[in-house]
Amino acid sequence: MAINTTPYVQAFLTFRRSLSQAADYQNPNYTNSAIHRERFKRIMDARAALQALIPTAPEANPDTGIAKVLDGLAPKNADDVALQEAEWRKVQTLLDAGRSLEVIIKQANPVRLAAIGQWIEVSPQALQSADPEGVVAEVRELVFQQLVEAGVPAAVHARDVTADANVLSAWRDVLTEALEGAASLGALSRLARVDVEGYRALNLDETLQRDVEIDHEVQRIDGLFLRSDAVRAR
Repeated sequence: MAINTTPYVQAFLTFRRSLSQAADYQNPNYTNSAIHRERFKRIMDARAALQALIPTAPEANPDTGIAKVLDGLAPKNADDVALQEAEWRKVQTLLDAGRSLEVIIKQANPVRLAAIGQWIEVSPQALQSADPEGVVAEVRELVFQQLVEAGVPAAVHARDVTADANVLSAWRDVLTEALEGAASLGALSRLARVDVEGYRALNLDETLQRDVEIDHEVQRIDGLFLRSDAVRAR
């Protein structure tokens, strides 16, 4: 992972801490109504501060990255065409002999991988399938992953860009959901998969009970000043 997610960890923790302080706010010189207004103001200030730190939606698309890499391996001249055709004929011979395409891909060199990526779309395996597009997408994904394993620079770069986009997207979801209420299990689970250290730094297991109490109080305060859909619509 090439991006630093520490700012997102700090943004989340600061937001939760600010909500806790807002929910607990007391002032002996204020009436009960004034205290609630101040609590609400502080909650809204915390939301505004978090909103400013949520990353923008990443532009990288895994499917686009794979297509760009494989398209870059298309034959450039007659010699390349002949070489890839020869490799594809070998692949078909292996398939006819009972070898699985997945095994062939895992054992292939970059030239053979390029041939598979280019020719799979018109192969019997795809054309005779009930889901030709699904077969093509799955095979090209396997080819791409093997190109990464082989250290092909374009594939490695695309993998890194995609990985960073997945991390940014996961943090965006968690922070956005935190802004609107509590981050969902699905968003947190995805974050745990793509940014293990960042997720661990949130210490969610240790603060679970307190977080439930804070969320309940914030929801109650919101109910005094907002329509039920106002936080999400904001």
